[in-house]
Amino acid sequence: MNRPQSVTVLAILQLISGVFSLLDGLFILLFAGIFGGLGAVGFGAKVGTVIGGFIAIFAAISFILGLLSLLLAWGLFQLKKWAWTGTLIVHIIATLAQIAKMFGSGGTAVNFLTLGFAVASIYYLLRPDVKQAFLV
Repeated sequence: MNRPQSVTVLAILQLISGVFSLLDGLFILLFAGIFGGLGAVGFGAKVGTVIGGFIAIFAAISFILGLLSLLLAWGLFQLKKWAWTGTLIVHIIATLAQIAKMFGSGGTAVNFLTLGFAVASIYYLLRPDVKQAFLV
């Protein structure tokens, strides 16, 4: 079966999301070094190590999400059913996380770009032509 254009668009957006997550991880690692060093100067080596370590954990999570997004993008291009399911799960979680941020932090930490992307992805994943392409 030919891949519907909406699946191609969705896969490209997923690919872009993966690249940005990987870049985000690199950016976070940069801050792990900076804040770890500042913590070491201001509070001692142990505090600097803890601060840098916690920030590095966030970088690792971002790297993992980036790699997962790249894998899902490849699966979407190949019309793999697991990619459809995985992408739907990832974007439902992203939507719920952004909604929780909206209520939990007074809306200041909400990334509306992430929320919009997640909602649009869910919409496209649930379109009849897309579901048919993935045999779901």
